Amino acid sequence: MENDRLITKEEQKKLKLDYIGDFEKGVFSPPKLLDLACEMQLDAIGDFVPLTFKANLRQFEDEIDAYKDTWVPYLHREGLMNDRQGLNLVGLPGDTPTDSLSMPEAMKRTGRKLNELDFDTPTQLYYDLPSLHPILNYFPKLGRCSLVKVNTGGWFPAHRDGVLLQRKTFRIVVFLTNTSNMCYEWEHDYRIRQIEEGRAYYIDTKKAHRTHAYVNDSIHLVMNIPKTYENVMRVCNLMDAAES
Repeated sequence: MENDRLITKEEQKKLKLDYIGDFEKGVFSPPKLLDLACEMQLDAIGDFVPLTFKANLRQFEDEIDAYKDTWVPYLHREGLMNDRQGLNLVGLPGDTPTDSLSMPEAMKRTGRKLNELDFDTPTQLYYDLPSLHPILNYFPKLGRCSLVKVNTGGWFPAHRDGVLLQRKTFRIVVFLTNTSNMCYEWEHDYRIRQIEEGRAYYIDTKKAHRTHAYVNDSIHLVMNIPKTYENVMRVCNLMDAAES
């Protein structure tokens, strides 16, 4: 099963994007006015924005304990030892909590091109984590959502997600167990950011970011939110430091 999830070195080469080549081939078009409006409004509130939602971590720990032996490797790459795992909350139709953890793995398994909005079906894990339902149910529809667990020494190298202004989703991250700055590090736009355990944040993942865990069981939830102006306004309503 783990070998089925392995992204080989040859497959890694194919993942590298050619922005000018794809643009010239018509793979994507310039951003539309609505794209610009959404991105400008999100940029106006910040790139690492604490939101009012805060998870009950004790409840979450009790709920996730049922899955302690279910976690599977996340973005398992050939020739690289990296202790990070995941579980799937919102995936493709028919997915279980151990499917579709990453876009490369899902495209390899299905044999087709996918985007974040193709992942719109809650798995059983979604229903088994009521501690997260206030933030999960806040949006009328979700894209791909995953729990990511990084253990001691595990990391994500500096990278960007959805860098184009015409991206289809934006991301909210909920930092769960062992994600305080004593346990876990998130560098965003080349600065270490302060994290409050349990807190949800809007994070502009178009900007470069990397992470590193200093202890086991550093868990965070990554949510892909459909980029509509209504959803941008929903995020504005959740800002922890809002207009008075």
